[in-house]
Amino acid sequence: MGLLSSFRDGFISTCGKYFLHQGAYASVPERPSMCDKCHSDFGCFHAHGRYTRWVKTLKGAVLTPVRVWRQRWLCLCCGRTMSNGTPDVLPYIPNCTLVILALLWSYLEGEKGIYKSIPQELDEAATPRTLARYLKRAKAVCLETQQAIREVLIETREPRPWDECFHQGLSPPESLTKRYRNSTKAITLWRSLAILLIGYKTLSATPSLLMARARQKAEQRKTRFLI
Repeated sequence: MGLLSSFRDGFISTCGKYFLHQGAYASVPERPSMCDKCHSDFGCFHAHGRYTRWVKTLKGAVLTPVRVWRQRWLCLCCGRTMSNGTPDVLPYIPNCTLVILALLWSYLEGEKGIYKSIPQELDEAATPRTLARYLKRAKAVCLETQQAIREVLIETREPRPWDECFHQGLSPPESLTKRYRNSTKAITLWRSLAILLIGYKTLSATPSLLMARARQKAEQRKTRFLI
């Protein structure tokens, strides 16, 4: 897959926590630690049913639609409901975060404009307008994304200094600097994803698992991750 050779399997396939149940992937429900509506962290939730939804993920570097179970919870503090399930499935977004990361990396690392940067293998995952929307949202939280990724990699790497992995520095491709001469957000986003990709190879980890841990770090600080 060229630039996308690093992205092979989504979280469902790599974490070992999911099993097929009634034609959809399910796991043991985990009670939320915070309400995404009122941001209460008292942990007062009641199970409130569940539902399935479709999501596009990667299996063996192939875009694959799967159904996943989402557990619905009732927050006793505000009386509203929220749902949770696999951490790489976001509300109202049909792609898992690994697919989104692959789309963003293909554009940031490549030499083509946004209307020609979607790889053929992912042309059913998003349109150029969707990719532009992902890119806008990702740049808005690029610093938070970078901080969460660095924290996870530093914790995994210790006690050896993490900076040893970047002794040559991290310079964005020339094509990206030409497209964004006056924008540091695109460069920061590229550097965040580059840190993740270098980190997973150095640690012999899986990108989707590292992203799941980084998202948990961001949620603990009540900030967003990636998009």
